[in-house]
Amino acid sequence: MNEDVLIICESVYNGNTLKLATAMAGELNCLLVNTKEAENLDLRKYKTIGFGSGIFFARHTPILMEFISKLEFSEQPAFVFSTHGSPILGKYHKPLKTLLTKKGRTIIGEFSTKGYDCTGPFTIVGGGNKGKPNESDQRKAARFISKLFPKYKRIDDYLSLTHIESLRDGVTNVYKIKKDANEIILKGDIVTVNQNKCIGCGKCLKNCPLGIFELRYEKSAPIRELDCVQCRLCQSYCPTRAIYLHGTWKDSIRVAKRHSKR
Repeated sequence: MNEDVLIICESVYNGNTLKLATAMAGELNCLLVNTKEAENLDLRKYKTIGFGSGIFFARHTPILMEFISKLEFSEQPAFVFSTHGSPILGKYHKPLKTLLTKKGRTIIGEFSTKGYDCTGPFTIVGGGNKGKPNESDQRKAARFISKLFPKYKRIDDYLSLTHIESLRDGVTNVYKIKKDANEIILKGDIVTVNQNKCIGCGKCLKNCPLGIFELRYEKSAPIRELDCVQCRLCQSYCPTRAIYLHGTWKDSIRVAKRHSKR
């Protein structure tokens, strides 16, 4: 796990901001906590800390602001993020950025999207920004954090292969790649598991709705990858980011036909 970056998020309304924080933490493979959980951590050991919440009355939630106000002085860089109900972000980040700057932190980036809001006049129509943040917003959050920390970007070794074996039902292709002084072992094509990163925790087995995976030699292997519908749950639950998906639009059509009679 990436122990250089920590993300602290308070998402107390509809879980809007937590969706962004989860996308960012997944991209960096770093720890995501709320302020109460952060109180039990030694924050000084992290090189960078991200702070985020929904916007309440033109600023981040008071819970987050109070937590930061109690922090000891530190020169750690910080990034901020939020979800907001208004059409534009405006200066809603300014109070948090000012507080962090006074605490000696340098702001290296900020990100925000619209979030579902059912307060004030929005109650008449059942809420504003319905469905926000959506999957597109979460991908934008992941791209933001990837650009902010390019050195933590995941490297997909499967893309370096010069020869790909044919896909066969019930057969898992195995590839070995020499990299520096190490040998990297990959299993699967549409669903690829990096055996060097896999710790055999079994979370992909438990959370895959189609039973794609099995544990073999205490490592996960995609034995039914032709059934994969690219829901990405396996990636979401993998603690070491050992799983890569390589489905194309052709695979989507094939999967639709494969599952049409189920």
